[in-house]
Amino acid sequence: MSSGLSESPVFSRNTEYLLIETIRQVGVSNYSLIARLTGLSAETVRYKVNKQLGKMGLGILVNIDYSQLGFSMGILVVKTNPTSTKSWLDSASYIMLVSKAMGVEKYICLYAIPYRFKKKYIDSITELQKLGLIESFEFKEISWVRYPPMRSEFFDLDTGRWNVDWKRVDLTASEMGPTSHLVNQDAKVDYIDTKILRFMQEDPTISPAKIAQKLGANARTIRYHYAEHVQKGRLILGNNVRWIKGLTPGKTPEIMQIEAIFQNLEPEELNAVRKLCNKIPFTLIEAAFENRGYYAFLDIPLEYFHETMSYLDRNTSIYGNKKEITILDPTKTQFLNLSDELYDKERGWRLMPVALTASTREDEPEI
Repeated sequence: MSSGLSESPVFSRNTEYLLIETIRQVGVSNYSLIARLTGLSAETVRYKVNKQLGKMGLGILVNIDYSQLGFSMGILVVKTNPTSTKSWLDSASYIMLVSKAMGVEKYICLYAIPYRFKKKYIDSITELQKLGLIESFEFKEISWVRYPPMRSEFFDLDTGRWNVDWKRVDLTASEMGPTSHLVNQDAKVDYIDTKILRFMQEDPTISPAKIAQKLGANARTIRYHYAEHVQKGRLILGNNVRWIKGLTPGKTPEIMQIEAIFQNLEPEELNAVRKLCNKIPFTLIEAAFENRGYYAFLDIPLEYFHETMSYLDRNTSIYGNKKEITILDPTKTQFLNLSDELYDKERGWRLMPVALTASTREDEPEI
């Protein structure tokens, strides 16, 4: 089987670059498949994935296609009550990304919820406001979300550092990354599927056999669900290879994170902003939301922060008050796994009452 990647002269010279691009397409849970696509042995793939990727400062994010789960997605902007002794996040569910603005009590989150809970979800955040945990909030419903791939041509694998040529960035013509279009549909998952997805997010290298062991389940049953539901059902949208060297626990972060939000753009403006942010090598997530809005989350190495901000500002200055760029605190950013504990074997997805969220039990009722 041909991977379709070997024609590239860069990849033919460097197996690590080929490996990264292959992982982006097929993930890292099947070493035999990666071996076939790259021409490496399965043992070599295993070694490179488990040993060398970390040394290069790279990690992997498994991107679930929430539309296939029957979910809606949105942006939740929260201004918290600084006098509250409790965290609003302890009572919020279905959050997939939480980020905090630097220097102010403002959170910008991405959430993914069963579409039938949309109104109840807003009500649950309203209840947090009544309880005094937050001062104000704003919802923006997402219509599509995209995960741009790591631009490995701008990354030096020998040093584990970025080497960005902004002139080459400007010449990027095609937009890249798997895209999920959010539509209201019934969930295509069951209880076992949710467990598989959560384990894959925790450890992208985990095999179905290992998942079966952790669940105490029949290995054949897990392999069936993995092949027929997760893979054929396309519950995994893609795999982001991400530079994590700058986020070593216990050390001062070597990255800056920003979120760019554009609102009320004209159609041609929206297209221009989308193409611009997609070509920036540090864009990790993009989304479009209601009233021709656009959102981008950028993970920027500290050494490229000023260049990136200058590039972004130079190309978006014409949008004036339609643009808001927020500098985030990377020590407070969290990518959260699928809320599999909220899936009941009999009733499906549940939304817990706010008063019970902090002490959720499997047998508590759905509101």
